[in-house]
Amino acid sequence: MHSESITLNIDDFTPLLNLEKTFRLYKLTQVQKLDFGYRCKIDIFKIKINCICKPRKDGIDIIEGNGRFVISITFHKEREGKINVTINYKGILEKVLGVIANSIKKNLEEYAKYIVNQKNTKDQVIIRISTLKPDRILDLRGEECPVPEIILKKELSRSSKGEVLEILTDNPAAIAYTIPEIIKLFNCRYEILKYEDYVAFRILVLSNEAKSNYMIEIKDEAKMKELIKDKAAISFLYTYFTKIYKREKINNFKSYTFNCDKDICLVSSAPLGRGFLFTALMKDNKIICARVDTDEGTLFDDQALEYLSKIYGEINIFYLIPET
Repeated sequence: MHSESITLNIDDFTPLLNLEKTFRLYKLTQVQKLDFGYRCKIDIFKIKINCICKPRKDGIDIIEGNGRFVISITFHKEREGKINVTINYKGILEKVLGVIANSIKKNLEEYAKYIVNQKNTKDQVIIRISTLKPDRILDLRGEECPVPEIILKKELSRSSKGEVLEILTDNPAAIAYTIPEIIKLFNCRYEILKYEDYVAFRILVLSNEAKSNYMIEIKDEAKMKELIKDKAAISFLYTYFTKIYKREKINNFKSYTFNCDKDICLVSSAPLGRGFLFTALMKDNKIICARVDTDEGTLFDDQALEYLSKIYGEINIFYLIPET
């Protein structure tokens, strides 16, 4: 059995067990109530597989129709305001199940707090951001990271509270790792509209200033190494290093030497269709810390660089520095 885990900053998880309202969190469609649970389909790479879902007092079990795999989500109140979630999975196609478990984890991380906060809002009007008309639409399809991140930061910084901004992108790394975190860094709300080969982030601007305490850690090497492990900090880095100092095109990482003559810079690479995001901090022309985010997990420092050494094909590497 394999597992994923996450801690949610909520007081009560019971609203998350109402599958008729929350089925999308768990990658489910066509949910139909039965006497003993729900009949549904789980969406795996656009293939819908028949499943039975059984809510429990402390979680949900998703069982493939013939019992070939099981995904079990369990909620546990760790302390006031903290709910621990464990997603266990076993059965055939464990790598695929791992991707599904990771998607469920990200959905819970992103949306659970909104669902829980809406449980007692019968007399309130809940704004569906997807129904709001965008004031501006930025088409960033075809752009590699860090270009979407840089443009998004600049657009949010010049937006007014109450404006609706829409970002179109087809970059998997931007969709999965950086854009959602940058929006949260600006304390804005958003919804994702999925299309055939790209997504739209429709953003309700609530602030045009990024809130962060990471600035003081940028030039401290020991803290930089901890900073690179923090998912939220990665979004900060892409809003702090916003000037492309240079871009280099290579065919493989194995024979490549990272080089930057600036005091400090951020190195980024996320080729379209490759399914990874590489982020590193350089100081005095040497890599201080690095990470690679992939669908299968995150690697740091030497393991991240070893992962890159096995990547071949045309790749762009961006060196970013702070705006002066």
